[in-house]
Amino acid sequence: MHRTLRGSTDTARHGPRSAARKEGAIDAAPRTVLEIRRGIEAGRHTGAQVYASVLGPGHRRTVLDVALGQARPGVPMRTSTVVEWASATKPVTCVALMRLVDAGLLGLDDPVHKYLPEFAARGKEHVTVRHLLTHTAGLTSTVTGVVAPERMVADICASPLAPGWRPGTRSAYNSVAMWIVAALVSRLSGRRFGEFVRTEVFGPAGIEEAWIGMPEEEYDARRDELAVIAGFTRSGTRDWVTWERPTGGGHGPIRELGRFYEAFLDGRLCSEAAVAEMTRPQVSGAHDEYLLATVDRGLGFLLRTSYAGHTYGPHASPDTYGHGGRSWCVGLADPAHGLAAAVYWNGTADTDLEALRQPATLAALYADLGLVT
Repeated sequence: MHRTLRGSTDTARHGPRSAARKEGAIDAAPRTVLEIRRGIEAGRHTGAQVYASVLGPGHRRTVLDVALGQARPGVPMRTSTVVEWASATKPVTCVALMRLVDAGLLGLDDPVHKYLPEFAARGKEHVTVRHLLTHTAGLTSTVTGVVAPERMVADICASPLAPGWRPGTRSAYNSVAMWIVAALVSRLSGRRFGEFVRTEVFGPAGIEEAWIGMPEEEYDARRDELAVIAGFTRSGTRDWVTWERPTGGGHGPIRELGRFYEAFLDGRLCSEAAVAEMTRPQVSGAHDEYLLATVDRGLGFLLRTSYAGHTYGPHASPDTYGHGGRSWCVGLADPAHGLAAAVYWNGTADTDLEALRQPATLAALYADLGLVT
């Protein structure tokens, strides 16, 4: 990296937040705990982690950091248990790229092939950086399964757009685009994507126990403590956890995802202009052809929306933004309340259950924190 990034290097790791409550201090959130315990009793999940902090006068205060239930059979869930963030990783990937935009190394409306010449193949010359971040690029891939990032990127570059797709005119949730976002980060920084995230995103956020692509030696030391989701065969496996997957490979305690939102909300990761650009509606009231729902998107973030599976609950302010991960976690920031929060449920959910579990838990969390208006 030839240009200093905002908050870069280890000296900027520790932002203005207080220490978390001691593990097990669940009395601070009786409604939230009750909601999670009901789910455990109903067999919807085996355990959960919840983290929340609020910006007060002059400083940010951690108000909740709790764990309940089990991480895997016979292993209690702890606030330090490493869990999978799944697609809640995507905003991290997008912020990594925006740090390079802030540094003047690329522009949002630049064509992607300006920095990845091989990307222009097969009709993709009009795809811009902004299209990648708004799920309007229409990219495709022929690769399935766990493969090296270099192979995945080469395949996407060699593949055509979806049939009939004109970039920027249609919307469809598309994990493929995140591989190209990560490739841009690597190409422009000269570093592996996972290492860049650790240093240039997690570092300034004060995040030490999270990875996109956990090192194998780290996995060997922690594998018996990782949360495992019943019914999801890849959960907790070596190839899955160590895969440097920008689409959903984030792993760490859910409080670390909450700390990512703290740092972004508090202006420690991106410039004020970049934060405003990422959190304003870039795609508004659009029909998402993958989700089959109406969504509002910023750059990398899903804005407060009526889409049932990713709603932030009835008490979230209109300018709330965040992102879910499959059906088992969510991270969010609510600027009106200075709130940064993240929740992980150790169990999958179908569409109907997800549409109930996430908003119900977040509604309880807002009530416990006295944020209901």
